[in-house]
Amino acid sequence: MFKKLLAIICGAVLLSACTSTEEGADLYGNAAGGWNPDVDISELAETGLTKKFNNEVTPVVYFSLNSSDLDATGKSTLAEQAEWLRKNSRALVVIEGNCDERGTTEYNFALGERRANAARRYLIANGIDAKRIRIISYGKEKPVATGSNEEAWAKNRNATTVAY
Repeated sequence: MFKKLLAIICGAVLLSACTSTEEGADLYGNAAGGWNPDVDISELAETGLTKKFNNEVTPVVYFSLNSSDLDATGKSTLAEQAEWLRKNSRALVVIEGNCDERGTTEYNFALGERRANAARRYLIANGIDAKRIRIISYGKEKPVATGSNEEAWAKNRNATTVAY
């Protein structure tokens, strides 16, 4: 009985080691440079490319309350991101949709997804291959600003592009 249990535990450990997304994991799923579908994007760590992207372009697009519509500033920011991505053709991105603390958890996860998808659609319309873009919604779970006031809420209503 003990040997069976030990064998199961060892097997599970070996399998989990094979699907690691630690630095150095293969993010690319094909020769064309798309995402490897086995990569858990919620576990990725910042890389040198992430820092380069953040230093060279604005990574965040902001939204109005209860909205996933891009305004002129958001479109300009995404156009800048698209230009950078065209110049850095091996870069992959994750667009993280975020919300302020108001509203239910379920509503905010759905709204965060709509915001990330709005940014994704804009990048695709501007020549970025859809295989290079993944999205994730954090809803109100990962605020960048604390506080229960309009200034904090406005900062938390965003779609943030992270390059890898």
